[in-house]
Amino acid sequence: AESVIAETKLVSEHGGVVRIADEREIEIITAQVLLDQAVVRAESAGGRDHYTIETASKQRFSLKTAPGSKVINGEVVAELLDDSYRTTTGGIVKYAGVEVHKRGKAKLGYEVVKGGTMLWIPEESHEVNKDISLLLVEDGQYVEAGTEVVKDIFCQTSGAVEVTQKNDILREIVIKPGTLHAVDRPPLTFGEGQIVNAGQEIFPGLIAEELGYAEYIETPEGPALLLRPVVEFPVPDKPPVPSQTALNESISLKAVQRLPYKDGERVKSVEGLELLRTQLILEIGSGAPQLAADIELLPDEGDATAFGADGSGPAWTSTDAVVVSQELALADDDETDRTCRTFRLQLVILESLVIRRDVSADPTQGSTNTRLLVEDGQSIAPGAVAARTEILCKEAGIVRGIRERLNEPVRRLLVMRDADSISVSVAGTPNVSPGQLVVAGTEVAPGILLEESGQVVKVVPATSAELAKIVLRIARPYRVSGGAVLHVDDGDLVQRGDNLVILVFERAKTGDIIQGLPRIEELLEGRKPKEACILAKRPGTARVVTDDDVVELAVIEDDGRIEEYPLLPGQNPIVSDGQRVGVAEALTDGPANPHEILEVFFHVLKERQPTFEAALESFQQVQTFLVNEVQSVYQSQGVDISDKHIEVIVRQMTNKVRMEDGGDTTMLPGELVELRQVEQVNEAMSITGGAPADYTPVLLGITKASLNTDSFISAASFQETTRVLTEAAIEGKSDWLRGLKENVIIGRLIPAGTGFTAYEEQGMSDSAVDGVFDDEIHDLQEDVVLDDRTARRKYTIESSFDDVIRAPDIEPDEDFEEIEVDEDDFVPETDDDSLEEVADDDIGYDFDEDEE
Repeated sequence: AESVIAETKLVSEHGGVVRIADEREIEIITAQVLLDQAVVRAESAGGRDHYTIETASKQRFSLKTAPGSKVINGEVVAELLDDSYRTTTGGIVKYAGVEVHKRGKAKLGYEVVKGGTMLWIPEESHEVNKDISLLLVEDGQYVEAGTEVVKDIFCQTSGAVEVTQKNDILREIVIKPGTLHAVDRPPLTFGEGQIVNAGQEIFPGLIAEELGYAEYIETPEGPALLLRPVVEFPVPDKPPVPSQTALNESISLKAVQRLPYKDGERVKSVEGLELLRTQLILEIGSGAPQLAADIELLPDEGDATAFGADGSGPAWTSTDAVVVSQELALADDDETDRTCRTFRLQLVILESLVIRRDVSADPTQGSTNTRLLVEDGQSIAPGAVAARTEILCKEAGIVRGIRERLNEPVRRLLVMRDADSISVSVAGTPNVSPGQLVVAGTEVAPGILLEESGQVVKVVPATSAELAKIVLRIARPYRVSGGAVLHVDDGDLVQRGDNLVILVFERAKTGDIIQGLPRIEELLEGRKPKEACILAKRPGTARVVTDDDVVELAVIEDDGRIEEYPLLPGQNPIVSDGQRVGVAEALTDGPANPHEILEVFFHVLKERQPTFEAALESFQQVQTFLVNEVQSVYQSQGVDISDKHIEVIVRQMTNKVRMEDGGDTTMLPGELVELRQVEQVNEAMSITGGAPADYTPVLLGITKASLNTDSFISAASFQETTRVLTEAAIEGKSDWLRGLKENVIIGRLIPAGTGFTAYEEQGMSDSAVDGVFDDEIHDLQEDVVLDDRTARRKYTIESSFDDVIRAPDIEPDEDFEEIEVDEDDFVPETDDDSLEEVADDDIGYDFDEDEE
């Protein structure tokens, strides 16, 4: 007991100066930079702390990052307080020899890489956005400072007025200071403005006395030349950098100059603005391990308050940086106390090492003892051990479970105590061997049953003085079922509460009709099921290869080709190696996709059959699948439904094809057409010698099939009424009211108008039909519904796609049966009253005298 069985070393990766902040953490200063000739003064204003850096060259910087926070490479630490680059109004920026480079985001400005002169052309801008009637001056007018240019807006400078308006809205007004010179014909070079040097002749009689900006404007008095003043701001090549000392060259403070405005930019402002900013930024070299540095304030050695009250006391150490931050956070708002304190600014890159807390022994783990091997302020090399944590054994025992693995440290070990094993004496010969796992109730010798489960550690044979002995290491068995997911490997060490295995329970669905209805809806709507199975594309022999828990599935097709079928995560093959598979047979678990079944059968059958027969047979295959799947749901509840009821629905889902190539027909690619209708068109194309249409069968859900019906009245009553009626109106569709729904909707109650029966090889000529019914139909009012017999004699065959094929008036055709015409079928010529009586008898309606 209390023996050291393992230890953990706390190793510094980069090395540096040790700083022990508290008992829980060791900080290693790997890089450091200190402003040795600058002091930081803390000031309080408005309840907030403000820190100002004063250098030996009398420069003053404002600290932009609070002490105790982190800054990254290129981030601004402080900014120079300098009003020499501040303007009084807005204006135009011009570069003269200044070269800049854009770094980072646009809001950071443009970094100066070469100094020069920055020219500033001042002007006063007012954004108004008011009605033009509020303008009190004219465009081009010269005004004095204090003039009211717009209602309640007064200019601050004297100059020429420039007005910007749009749609009688005054957008902006600009006051351009300078002197006006009337000219008759201004030079063309001054149209957009030009910089003129001192002594330069602008035009005869006008010489510039100083650097200026000449611009031609229109005034109420006529054309004039406005000579505007230009302010020069010198920009040095490199700004001065405060003195600094560094622990190494990995970190430093760099001074950069940034211009917020680009060359030629027009800055709109009434107040003044800053044209150049000098900033101190953090620069971390490639040798620095971390990407961020901490800002710290150290007590100033020259400040008496940094020591004791009497001025005496120990010099500050690296730990004082943390103490200073705490003092600043807890100090009161006494300004007198704030102004007398000065600090030094230091930026450090730290490597933090967390010390493991000592713990006492518990029932499952041993105790730990941590020892520090470094001191505060000590300099250590990379790889040095800063602390060592020893793990002590609580009870005596034998160390077990150490598994040596390549490049993997030992995380756990096990101590087998004396209480973890038992000894069983047996009178006969033991029938177990060392290492064998046994459960309670196992017969280890004739007539001897174990009371505990565990692993046989040792078998001691019997002697003349003692019985045979079995040493058993106590264990707790966990029984798992096939298909369970193991979370541990053989020989792994586990603790109480660790997950060992996930049991997978497979149970059949209850078959409740409520749970089965979504499956029926999925089938009849033609939806693709989630986690669908993989189907064999062609017949062949399955090949299943398992390698390191990776299953490879392939099918050796009849022609010798090998088709690979990659498995998705969670998919398991349901075929065995060498098993014969057919077309569209499921290879993995999961529901079958009816769309894929149709596609697979069509592509296979199309190779040896015409397109029409291949589509027809593939439709039959998917029809059988859908009927069987729907029936299985109802039959699970003992409900027996005749197949014909389901077949009516399935037939409507499987009678459309999608056009791939219209050939010489007028059909467009992507159009949905009935299979038999497109086959009739292809037969007509074969007779005329035209290219037939190419198509593929599609499976439509009942919703989509209803919207693709020939009758737009039936489709409009289902869904998408506006789209269906609009499309029918644009295409000029005709509805012959052949179906039940459209007859009832339009008012032709069944059985009237439900269709007609045609007979082959008998019909009437066009002249006979026209001669008999011209008078009667002409005299009948438009809103009187024709009786069925009269309508069918005047019927013109019109297929669902009018632009593709239109048959003439009824002629003998192989698709129609002959019609036997009796004399009773003809309506004799009569007056209007007689006609109303005939129509009344045939249709079944009673006409009132007031009706037409």
